[in-house]
Amino acid sequence: MKTILFTLLVSFSTVLTATEQKPLVLDDVCRAIGSGNVDELAAIMDAEVELSILNEEDLYSREQATAALKAFFGKFKPSSFGKVHQGASKSADAEYCIGTLATANGPFRVYVYVAKRNNGVLLQELRFERE
Repeated sequence: MKTILFTLLVSFSTVLTATEQKPLVLDDVCRAIGSGNVDELAAIMDAEVELSILNEEDLYSREQATAALKAFFGKFKPSSFGKVHQGASKSADAEYCIGTLATANGPFRVYVYVAKRNNGVLLQELRFERE
């Protein structure tokens, strides 16, 4: 009886933990940029992403944007990301952030734009410019 009770308790706590996961927010996007975590960024990208890396700007599919970011972070290994400015659209359905990405090859000014959804944010625009 104790074994069954213990098993049910463990199973129930696992279900609670899974349903209590917080939705991703703009701060999570900034952390992913600062650590160069392309997989986390890809997981929250919209189907198409406006991406600008060193004056090369285009509208990319999620797969193309992921490949471009992997190449960028492979060449410019990030060490930290600091927010300089953050705000929201007037209708409060989007947020943006401007920050500085420190890399082994020098700093970049980064612009991030995300659309708010019921369960978090969706990355729609990302820009990297040399400072």
